[in-house]
Amino acid sequence: MSTRATPLVVPATGATTPPALVAQLTWRRTWKGAAGVALANVLVTVTAVLGYAAAYPDPTDRVTLASSIGSNPGLTALFGETRALETMAGFTEWRVVLALALVGAIWALFATTRVLRGEEDAGRAEVVLAGPVSRTGAAAATLAGLAAAWLLCTAVTVIGLVAGSGRDLGAGPAALLGLTITAPAAVMIGVSAATSQLAATRRRATGLAAGVLGLSYAVRVVADSSPDLRRLRWWTPLGWLEEVQPLTGVAVLPLLLMWLLAIALGVLAVRLVTRRDTGAGILRADGSARQQTALLTGPFGLAVRLARGQAAAWALGLAAFGALVGLVARTASEAMASSTGTELLGRLGVEDAGARAYTGVSFVFVALALGLAAAGQVAALRDEEASARLEVVLTRPVGRLRWLAGRVAVACGLVALAATAAVIAVGVTGSVGDLGVAPGDLVVAGANAVPAALFVLGLGVLAFGVVPRVAASVTYAYVAGSFLLETVGAAVELPERLLDLSVLHHVAPAPAVDPDWAAAGALVTLGIVAAVLGAIAFARRDLEGS
Repeated sequence: MSTRATPLVVPATGATTPPALVAQLTWRRTWKGAAGVALANVLVTVTAVLGYAAAYPDPTDRVTLASSIGSNPGLTALFGETRALETMAGFTEWRVVLALALVGAIWALFATTRVLRGEEDAGRAEVVLAGPVSRTGAAAATLAGLAAAWLLCTAVTVIGLVAGSGRDLGAGPAALLGLTITAPAAVMIGVSAATSQLAATRRRATGLAAGVLGLSYAVRVVADSSPDLRRLRWWTPLGWLEEVQPLTGVAVLPLLLMWLLAIALGVLAVRLVTRRDTGAGILRADGSARQQTALLTGPFGLAVRLARGQAAAWALGLAAFGALVGLVARTASEAMASSTGTELLGRLGVEDAGARAYTGVSFVFVALALGLAAAGQVAALRDEEASARLEVVLTRPVGRLRWLAGRVAVACGLVALAATAAVIAVGVTGSVGDLGVAPGDLVVAGANAVPAALFVLGLGVLAFGVVPRVAASVTYAYVAGSFLLETVGAAVELPERLLDLSVLHHVAPAPAVDPDWAAAGALVTLGIVAAVLGAIAFARRDLEGS
């Protein structure tokens, strides 16, 4: 049984200080992810630029595209305000900034909680603090290592965009675009550093930070749903992101605000370190001293107990999103019906640009959220093993396959619960706003969003069985890659074989169109096969620590 971990060795000569070694260790554990995000930034942006030039060479077609997207409040709410869409610069800004910023923010969230809170969960932080380094010094050094990884991501993104798109967008705007895309990642490093001090475990710290990111996105969606609500952008960093306008109208102040907020949160996190004990959090999960043994009747009950917090968070989050969809769908559908957006929707297989079209596109985003929820359960599997808690469970009369089957079953239940919450919320608020979509159609739309998440879960279990150390990263990367492919492919004609790699490409925008149950069945079947293969591999390999 392997429990390898990267050691922290302090040279006897004292040539390198312990804080510097902590920063180096953090850098070694985060730079690959940062480089991967940067390469994705460059690849997606360059593809969007070249694809736009190839798909819309005629200025008349560009004007038609701009009119179709710009008059669609639903797409504006989901992707951000449109500016100068008839130009390559305006289209590229609208299509890539928010999507890539979210991918970078998610990487920053998980990387930060891993090296700050995760080290304490695994007990390695105590070893570091036993040496000649203070708690504040170790925290500051860790943040310095994270900052170095973020700078690498930013530098590669900027250089890549200037080299790949500088001729089409201009070197200066391309560089500013790179700085804008990576700024939210810096903010999420600060947010996650602060939540790592507030929460008592990495899982809870990650959940708090994810909640902040989700709330920030929700506020931005509301702000972009109506011109009367645009001032709400200044209440969220993702709103500041829109205000920068790197390619259509430069505003440096919002960019500076994001950097300053990141620094302020980092300083706050370092100060909060001294207000708690190592291994504890400022916020106590339970103020009672009595034992909490509910559901601790076996491995399945334990799995339910461990996942109930995440299940509640995802259900509430998708319920909030569904409620928002139900409230704005009527206004959005009226605008869509009177707009020239039918060509764009036609690429999704949608013929009627009305309430059903808006709801169908929204449920594709529900499928995306369910995929992220499934990836989170894969990360929880890996966390159980990496923290050595799985070893304790397996010392009991519990087999590996029984444990894994229980965790996968709970993950499936979580996905179903979250999808149900979205359906109910859309139905309730839609009835108030006279959405005009039957409850049965909403149920079908919710069921149609589930198979993609089950495929992601099966793929993650396969990765967990074969390459456990990178299972969570692989699963999240696949979901993020699917989202990026769909984001670019929705407006630029990418090769069909390339789009088929995206799990979201196989999710029909029901109830706007009839679900493709054959594709849904194929996704579920492939997910089951992948999960079985992963379980077999897991049963035959050694447990691996972090």
